[in-house]
Amino acid sequence: MTSVRPSVGVALCTYNGARYLQAQLDSILAQSEPVDEVVIGDDGSSDQTMALLQVFSSRAGAMGIRVEVVQHARNLGYILNFADALQRCRSDILFLCDQDDVWYVDRVATYLQRFQADPGLLLLHSDARLVDGDGVALGGHLLEVLGVHPAEVALERSGLVIDAVLLRNFITGATCALRRGLLESALPIAPCWSHDEWLAVVASLDGGLDMIARPTIDYRQHGNNQIGAGRRGLMRHLRQLDLFERQRRQRTADRLLALDALLRRRDVLIAPVRFHGLAALAWRMAWSRLQLYRRADVSLRWIAQDAPRLLARLANVCLAGAGWRGVHAAAAGARRGWTESHTA
Repeated sequence: MTSVRPSVGVALCTYNGARYLQAQLDSILAQSEPVDEVVIGDDGSSDQTMALLQVFSSRAGAMGIRVEVVQHARNLGYILNFADALQRCRSDILFLCDQDDVWYVDRVATYLQRFQADPGLLLLHSDARLVDGDGVALGGHLLEVLGVHPAEVALERSGLVIDAVLLRNFITGATCALRRGLLESALPIAPCWSHDEWLAVVASLDGGLDMIARPTIDYRQHGNNQIGAGRRGLMRHLRQLDLFERQRRQRTADRLLALDALLRRRDVLIAPVRFHGLAALAWRMAWSRLQLYRRADVSLRWIAQDAPRLLARLANVCLAGAGWRGVHAAAAGARRGWTESHTA
């Protein structure tokens, strides 16, 4: 007995993207496994974006694809725009889509195969090839440039993505597809979290997150990217640690508090019971990272790049309200992580 093919929707968000939009629209229509609907949220474009979307609607409609274009009266920002587009989709499997990338022709077919093979899979993402504004390959892949270690990917696949995203996010929305049912438990997106991060965290807590290790899109890098990838120098890397600017520190604190609230609602225990709230997050960060640092396949060079991020995040937790309890919890977690790994 053959299974019924799930319907496929695309949530595409646009804002003054006319320069690169056509290539993305063409790649959606060129899929070897066609999509069933495309919902487009435009955030008040003033260029030729809407004209391109009108032509696309006619082309897609002629192919039997339902298209809904929503032009918002005010600029929502990319997070709320994506949340709105996702909720308007009617399909079973929903692909997030940026306006300036290009999908590989087998992207939908590859993802559908994985979703049909694993009923528990809620969110699937992939690597991406980096290209410049003209679509010329830059000679690297997204996860490589972000410095993602295979051990971090292993954490994700083991259902412990929480240990990865506590420090940083390497799950990029442009590479994501999800089951529609995930929206019921993941929306609304928590304040100060991006939609892709939050969806991934919720999917992970339900044991439904996985990754395709090869690129499935060309991820365009240019000056107008909302969130891009680029090789960072030392000073730029340090500025990203959210310790030097009050607003950035507050944003990180709000993120941590929202995550703590989610874990409490879900009754998820991430630390010994004597540590609570933000202190539990500090314990978990230190414990999981020290275990990772002790792995034979993790180099000293990678640790040297990652350790400042760990220290910064622990400082964020303490400044967000954990205080000296956070320091104590982090020290205890580091000791436990070191000894557990050392004796393993």
